[in-house]
Amino acid sequence: MGSSAGKRVAFALAAVVVVAGVSGCEDGDGGTKPAGASAEPTTQSREEAVKAVRAAYTKTARAKSAKVEMRVVVSGDQGGSSTFTGVQGWSPSVADLKVTDSTYLEGIPGAPVETRMLTAGGATYMDVGSEQAAQTGGKRWMKVEAEGAAGGDELLTQLTAGLSSVNQDPAQELGLLAGSSTVKHLGPAKGADVTGQRYEGELSGGKHVEVWIGKDGYPVRMIVETTAGGSSTKLTTNYRDYGAKAAVQAPPADETFGFMELLKRIGQGLGRG
Repeated sequence: MGSSAGKRVAFALAAVVVVAGVSGCEDGDGGTKPAGASAEPTTQSREEAVKAVRAAYTKTARAKSAKVEMRVVVSGDQGGSSTFTGVQGWSPSVADLKVTDSTYLEGIPGAPVETRMLTAGGATYMDVGSEQAAQTGGKRWMKVEAEGAAGGDELLTQLTAGLSSVNQDPAQELGLLAGSSTVKHLGPAKGADVTGQRYEGELSGGKHVEVWIGKDGYPVRMIVETTAGGSSTKLTTNYRDYGAKAAVQAPPADETFGFMELLKRIGQGLGRG
């Protein structure tokens, strides 16, 4: 396997974890509004919009968890997409998610079509499958720690470019949106499965946030768009069953391996080739 091919495998293995787990992911177009947003009528005053978003923030912060379905789309040189379904918690950050429909997994020879991702204790773990585990001494959980992106490795730096400013905590996003000078009401939510109101606003770091708030005052959908470092990410998250149990245990240490260990093993394989 050539050097570039080896890096693509390493990148694919880590991208799905970093994009949706440690770094989180949300929609992004560099702070510009989605097409057609300006045509939506504003039926509530800014004060009313702030009140609605702040109330949703309070409810979400108290719930601390929910069942989620996330669709991540990343554009740029190393773009791709993945879908995540399961349970997510915040304060502290935990997640137990099934990964499906992933272009990153498709790029890995022998990788499972579906896999599992866990977030606990400030780290994210991805089950790489039995075939990949044969290359890592039988260990099948790849671990990426939150501070890993700051380690200076060129590949990790490229991988996380533009994603470090994206926060996975929906309550925090709502709190920031409520405090934004650009928050406004867009009108009724338009979706067969959603009844409620839509709000949007710009946040620092070139981030655009749109939230759909249901009649019960909880967010039912959040779309966040961010562009930085030549990479654009978009995360659309649907929420339900607030307060769902989110007790997540990290895999045993002897069943995990680090991203840098993966790179080292790939490098050794290239040397033998």
